Amino acid sequence: MRIEKVLVKDFRSHKMTKVTFTGGINLIVGQNGSGKSSLLDALLVGLYWPTKPKDLRKEDILRIRGSDADKTSTEITVFFEKGGVRYQVHRKITRGMAYVKYLDGDTWRALESGQKGVRDWIEKTIPYDVFLNAIYIRQGEIDAILESDESRDKVVRQVLGLDRYENSYRNLLDVRKEIEGRIKSIEDYLRSTENLDDLISSMEKELSETLKEINRLSSEIPELANKLQKVEEELKGMDTLEKEINSLMLTIRKKEGSLKALEARRSELEERITEAQERIETLEKKVGELEGLKDKAGEYKKLSDFRKYYTEEKARNERLMEGYRAQLLEIEGRLDELKGLKRRLDELKGRKEGLEERAKALEADVRAYEEAKSLSSSLERLRKRLKLKPEEVEELEKSVDNARIRKEQIQREFEAIKEKRGELRNLAKERNGAILELRKAKGRCPVCGRELTEEHKEDIIKRYQGELKEVAVEIKKLDERERTLRKELVRVEEALKREKELIAAKELLKQIEEVEEKLKAYDLESLKKRAEEYERSKGELDKLEGEMKGIQRELGRESTLLKKMDGLKKKLDNAEGELLKLDRELKSLGFSSIAGLDSRIKELEPAYQRYLGLRSAPGELEKEKKALEKFRGDMANLTRELTGEREVLKTLKKELEAKKDIYDLQKHSEAKERFIRLKERLATKNAELEGARKKHSETMERLRRFREEREKRERKLRELKKLEKARERVQELRDKLRRYKAMLREDALAKVGEVASKIFEELTEEKYSGITVRAEENKVKLGVVYNGREHGLGFLSGGERIALGLAFRLALSLYLAGEISLLILDEPTPYLDEERRRRLVDIMSRYLRKIPQVIVVSHDEELKDAADHVVKVSLENGVSVVREVELGV
Repeated sequence: MRIEKVLVKDFRSHKMTKVTFTGGINLIVGQNGSGKSSLLDALLVGLYWPTKPKDLRKEDILRIRGSDADKTSTEITVFFEKGGVRYQVHRKITRGMAYVKYLDGDTWRALESGQKGVRDWIEKTIPYDVFLNAIYIRQGEIDAILESDESRDKVVRQVLGLDRYENSYRNLLDVRKEIEGRIKSIEDYLRSTENLDDLISSMEKELSETLKEINRLSSEIPELANKLQKVEEELKGMDTLEKEINSLMLTIRKKEGSLKALEARRSELEERITEAQERIETLEKKVGELEGLKDKAGEYKKLSDFRKYYTEEKARNERLMEGYRAQLLEIEGRLDELKGLKRRLDELKGRKEGLEERAKALEADVRAYEEAKSLSSSLERLRKRLKLKPEEVEELEKSVDNARIRKEQIQREFEAIKEKRGELRNLAKERNGAILELRKAKGRCPVCGRELTEEHKEDIIKRYQGELKEVAVEIKKLDERERTLRKELVRVEEALKREKELIAAKELLKQIEEVEEKLKAYDLESLKKRAEEYERSKGELDKLEGEMKGIQRELGRESTLLKKMDGLKKKLDNAEGELLKLDRELKSLGFSSIAGLDSRIKELEPAYQRYLGLRSAPGELEKEKKALEKFRGDMANLTRELTGEREVLKTLKKELEAKKDIYDLQKHSEAKERFIRLKERLATKNAELEGARKKHSETMERLRRFREEREKRERKLRELKKLEKARERVQELRDKLRRYKAMLREDALAKVGEVASKIFEELTEEKYSGITVRAEENKVKLGVVYNGREHGLGFLSGGERIALGLAFRLALSLYLAGEISLLILDEPTPYLDEERRRRLVDIMSRYLRKIPQVIVVSHDEELKDAADHVVKVSLENGVSVVREVELGV
């Protein structure tokens, strides 16, 4: 797995953050509280939320923004590569949304979506326990290594995955118990089914007796069924005759009732015909009266409609005339006001010309004042950017020049040391080769050619061994000198790193001098007063122009007001004409006043009201005539129906008498009794047969189950033998797994101990010659070797204990370097002193580069020397800001 990029939105102190990672060592550096460790939590949440990490809750990770907190939308996207395929996992925490995509060519395609689908996929691809134990070295793990032998054993088991073997060992015990439980269950079953053959034999006898009973009943039932059928046919004939007699009697009663109803209906129709004839005579009289009132009703309607129209139109026109006169008075007043505004406009024009001339005279001074202010602002910004005093800049320049010279000297000395070390190693190689040849040589000396004696051989070997010791001492001195020079080179490099700061400071000083020189040409106080006067003039001009525009808008309305006045006069004349027209229409009707019209309307009103009361008479007359015609038709139909019903009733009574003559009630009762007795006997026999067949079926089913049980018993016997063998194999596998786990643990700890010894020696400047690691039950014991003797951790100082814990934890991850492609370290140097932090830089460069990608989170800037890619995190106004740092700057 290799992390490519992480996008974080509204997560803790991160508002919108993007972090990219490369191969090699990536360093995330920043002060405590800047939000750097939050990036690692974002990585965990992005991959494994919501089920893990278990100690994180939603309210712990959402970004808080005061009153805008409810508008946050926490989102995390992790881009990574695994097995040659690039993936992205996206989570929107606040909405509970998630998806996984993979890159297909240039297109991202969906792979999984939803919380459950993404969770299952990521757990299968990169299990959480593997990520947390093998890949991620968290803050506090060093403390756990140093806390106790038991906690150290727990860390070792988690990182090396030994818990999996322990779980497998325990699981195999559960498997063995499960097998033993199944063996006991089978043995109990076999004991409970020992008499199965006797039961099967007993059931076979019972089955034979049941078959005999079924055959006997099967021969008796058909005879009874034939007898029952004959009686049933005789009974059906009698039942049919009885039903026909009862049906005829019921029909006759209904016919008699129907005849009575028809006769009552005929009497009712006769009464309705008489009533209809009387109503028709009355309505014919009302229709004659209606014709005589028609002319008076027409005159009343015409005069009433005109009265209403005259009153409404007169009132409407009088209201309009009143409104028009009021509007005309208002317009005349407004035109008088406009004459005064014309005089005010002429006065304002004169004032405006004077102000414009003054503002134009001040424009050059205003431009000069703006330029001076701009120069002052630039000077203030430059002074803020300059962090050093001029004398400090001079001292820094001397320091950088001296560091550059010293770096060249150290590099020349490095080359000399390297050349001298090579010469010494070649000499040592020659002497070692010569010693080997001398030990094998016989006859002549391979060095001087003399006769080779044992004494001569030993002399030369001793001389060469003495030279080798001298070479070793010289090389050690050279190594010591190189270490001293490297320490000095670190300090020199630190000084050289300030060269960019020096160049920037000198450039700022130069710019400050130039700006100060330009400012001398300006009289700021005088320019400021003229600029203020200019602003006052501009303000007055703006007010004048605003007032003038308002007056001009008002004056522009004069023509509109005049047009409106002409229109209102025309409307007033039209309204007066309408009133005269109404009076002419009143006279054309024969009335000189509205009072004469009202008198005539009152005179006609009684005739009109009577007319209204009689208007429905013609329709009612027509309706009554149609009803009379219908009643007469119904009477004719009813008379014909009565005649037919009487004939039908006579025929039904004759048919009833004929059927009563052939029906015998006593014979019918005797047939019923015989049918019931035969039916009961047949039902009893059928029930006995059904019981026998059911017993036969149940016996067959039980016999089948017992036979199946017998087969099952035989299978259980075979299964018992297999389970007994499986129990033996599981126990053998547990013993092998226990031995393999112990062997794996010892081998891993031996190799981890070797790597940890090298790292610890370097961290302690070879004060200690190594560490010891011993595994016991549920314990991993650590010790250190000092002057050839082993000591416990209590022998170490506080800083040395931290160095030992760090060395051991790094060694655990390096042991897995062939299996893992990513390592994450969260704050590996919280308690290391300055010297050990510098040594950690060399250790990271030499050891951690065995892992394809390493991500380190730290507040120590020194670790940048070991990094391939650096990301700096800072807190600005409560928000984490991420910047990539160019190496070497």
